[in-house]
Amino acid sequence: MSKPVVHILPKPEAAAPQASTRKPRRRAYLTLARASVIVAGIGLAVVVPLGWGSWVAGLTNQTTNNAMLHADTTPISAEIEGRITRLSVADYQAVKAGDLLMQIDPTEYQARVDQARAGADSAAAAIHNIESQIVLQHRVIEQAEAGLAALEADRERIDSENQRQTTLKQGGWASGQKLEAAVADMKRIEATIVEQQAAIAAAREQLNVLATQAEQAEAERSSRAAALKLAEIELDRTRITAPIDGVVGVSGVREGQYVRAGSQLVSVVPMADLYVTANFKETQLAKVRPGQAVSVQVDTFPGKVLTGHVERLAPATGSVFSLLPADNATGNFTKIAQRVSVRIALDRDPELEGLLRPGMSVEATVHTDRDASADTQLAQIR
Repeated sequence: MSKPVVHILPKPEAAAPQASTRKPRRRAYLTLARASVIVAGIGLAVVVPLGWGSWVAGLTNQTTNNAMLHADTTPISAEIEGRITRLSVADYQAVKAGDLLMQIDPTEYQARVDQARAGADSAAAAIHNIESQIVLQHRVIEQAEAGLAALEADRERIDSENQRQTTLKQGGWASGQKLEAAVADMKRIEATIVEQQAAIAAAREQLNVLATQAEQAEAERSSRAAALKLAEIELDRTRITAPIDGVVGVSGVREGQYVRAGSQLVSVVPMADLYVTANFKETQLAKVRPGQAVSVQVDTFPGKVLTGHVERLAPATGSVFSLLPADNATGNFTKIAQRVSVRIALDRDPELEGLLRPGMSVEATVHTDRDASADTQLAQIR
């Protein structure tokens, strides 16, 4: 048998030089690309920190999506303790100011009012009694003064008789016995006058005592009236009413539950007084001022734009009001743009009346070149 013959062809020598020329060119391109990226990175690292903040601060429209709707929710707490006897509203029900929300058992507080009223009536009766005593005392004084006048008249008569008896005695026409009797009558009437004057003085002093008692009684009546007022206030507090117009939240109590003073019962949300709290970066606030026009887009209603204006800015950044403020005195410090809350008042929009809810996310844009006091009807932004 014949063996197969294998022919080995020589490698082409012309292709080797071409492959060797491509590798250096590719390396040059890669080196140039790397260098370009490095240079661009260094340029951005230098230019962005120096100019980015100024560029952002100079923008006419400042926008943030770190914003949401808010309302000044009013939490309602029990001011007295007692058992809930009736719930007059359901969860998420609209109410008007003054509407009854729930009732605390008023039995005990009504009894306190009756007791306080009885005390006030008693104090008033005591004052009337003292006033009557004062009137009576004036009559007693008048009577005593009339008796004193009669005694003084008797003294004049006795004094005249005494003088007459003295004259008769000197002329020998009267006995000494009659003169002695006249002198004794004079002494007696003078003593009686002194006694009557002392009685009048005592009666007048009694008037001062009665006046003091009247002041005490008046103070007691004021105290009893204040106690009655407090009892009536506590009785009125058994009726838990809505302080504002709005919608009640989830009730924290049920009928028959015993509540104590300070227990939170329910909250009322004023749906008609919504506003936006937008947290802008500090680098965005260079031109933001109160009164500037704002457009707001609510995530729940895409394409719909609300109008409003900047009402006021927070006095400090959010980190200042945090529970644990950052301590930048440590060695490890990373500069982060802080955020400042901006309160935005919304204009009325009949189309979304009653549909907006506190807590909804929004995107707020402040137009630093517009004043809301002028024409603030902004076109829809899509």
